[in-house]
Amino acid sequence: MKTKWICTALMMASLSRAQTPSVPVQNANTPSRPGMPAATQTNTNASQWVRPADTFPPPPGPTPAASKTPSRTPVPNTAYGSGSANTAPSTEAPPVSPNGMAPLPPLAPPSNIKQAEMAIAPLAPDEIIKLRRTLDNTRKAKAYRPVRTVPRISSITVDLSPGAALPIARMLPGEMATLVFVDMAGNPWPLAGAPRVSDNRSFDVEWLQDSSSVIISPLSSYEDGNLAVMLRGFATPVMIKLVTGETDSTEKNRIVDYRLDLRVPGRAPGAPAPTVGAEKISLYDHVLQGFLDGLPPKEATAVTLHGDVPSRTRAWQFEGALFVRTSVDIRSAFEQTMASSDGTRVYRLPPTPYVTLSDGDRSIIVQLDID
Repeated sequence: MKTKWICTALMMASLSRAQTPSVPVQNANTPSRPGMPAATQTNTNASQWVRPADTFPPPPGPTPAASKTPSRTPVPNTAYGSGSANTAPSTEAPPVSPNGMAPLPPLAPPSNIKQAEMAIAPLAPDEIIKLRRTLDNTRKAKAYRPVRTVPRISSITVDLSPGAALPIARMLPGEMATLVFVDMAGNPWPLAGAPRVSDNRSFDVEWLQDSSSVIISPLSSYEDGNLAVMLRGFATPVMIKLVTGETDSTEKNRIVDYRLDLRVPGRAPGAPAPTVGAEKISLYDHVLQGFLDGLPPKEATAVTLHGDVPSRTRAWQFEGALFVRTSVDIRSAFEQTMASSDGTRVYRLPPTPYVTLSDGDRSIIVQLDID
């Protein structure tokens, strides 16, 4: 009986659920959609399905305000701020850097006057002065020479005998030397042909045809060489030693022969007859040579001259003799004489208070204050 009663109760409950309409159970977390009929909402809720499009936020995209704002062409940043002339100034506050400090505002561009001043005078006056001083010091350093030149015009008598020493021409790079060949009376002796130098890489030699002068320009320091010269009507070649410095010398000054007169024994072709006898022409007298070069011995005493003294006329007393250096002829008796290529002559004569000189057809008497 008990089993039969339980089966009857279950059949009655099933029949009751089948005849009663189902009431939808609304989910409290599911909102109702406005504008939708109640039946639709009821059916939707009855299915208990959740639509993701209604619960999740919309996908990212441009906002309506951003889509309506016209885009601008980016302008590179400069030292005077970003943007261009057409960009309106921003009224927003500058962003704050991560370290808590606000960036500096952009620099204002210079005015037109300032730009013109920078174009025509980019340096200040004190900067220009400093720059010129630097340039001057650079030029001084470039022109510095460890050895300075002492210009000298001298003469020498060439000894062509066997075993004799060669004449030496002293030179330095950057300084030209002129060699002048004369005979024993001081007359120019022309060359028979172009001279030959031993090394063209160290010396540059020039010669004017039918002249008695040779111009030499040394090209390197501490180089030696020699020069061969053939004189017109003279069979023996004249050899000259060329030097541009001494490697073992510590001198800061060096004598350079700007002009070197080379006196050759003999008479040049076509030269006028000498007015002085050959016996009175002293070719190898070192004392006369020193007075002729303007370098008298230290013991020589200068003599004061009075009267109508010709230019370039001087006198000395040395070892009991009188030495007169002049560019004119002398009429007084003399013992020895020596001449250079420019016509300067030196005479040795006994001490006398008066000397007669000849300037063309005019006689000049010069008084000397001798001891």
